[in-house]
Amino acid sequence: MEYRRATAEDIDVLVKLRIDMRTEREEKQCPMSLVDFGELTRNYFMRHIPDDSFIAWVAVEDGEIIATSGMCIYYVPPTYGNPSGKVAYLVNLYTKPEYRGRSIGTRLIELLVEDAGKRGCARITANASKMGRPILEKYGFTDVVGEMEYFIE
Repeated sequence: MEYRRATAEDIDVLVKLRIDMRTEREEKQCPMSLVDFGELTRNYFMRHIPDDSFIAWVAVEDGEIIATSGMCIYYVPPTYGNPSGKVAYLVNLYTKPEYRGRSIGTRLIELLVEDAGKRGCARITANASKMGRPILEKYGFTDVVGEMEYFIE
């Protein structure tokens, strides 16, 4: 098993895995076609992987990417706990079903957390599915009371 940072050459595979992840975990239907969703995702990756504001690590076995993870880096005003204001947001943790149960996701989280620390992030947040939550909790992530979100329709 090899773990490495994803590059622009991996974007087509990253798009496919993100569609697989969203399709598997969504309880409701995607409000747009998967082609449109894939194109939006591809555009995002093409813009943010080269400028390092989106970092993806992948697990590769026999030349095939079998798992992926992602981390967005952004800034908020400084706080006492995070004086730099730099935040890492973990997303896209996905392992193909036939490779699960081998601690691949845990290793990808370790790599992202290490990367976030090297980049000076004092705070890491995560979007967790029901399946991903136990992995994040095992690593030490906790629920934060007071976080809210609103979707503009």
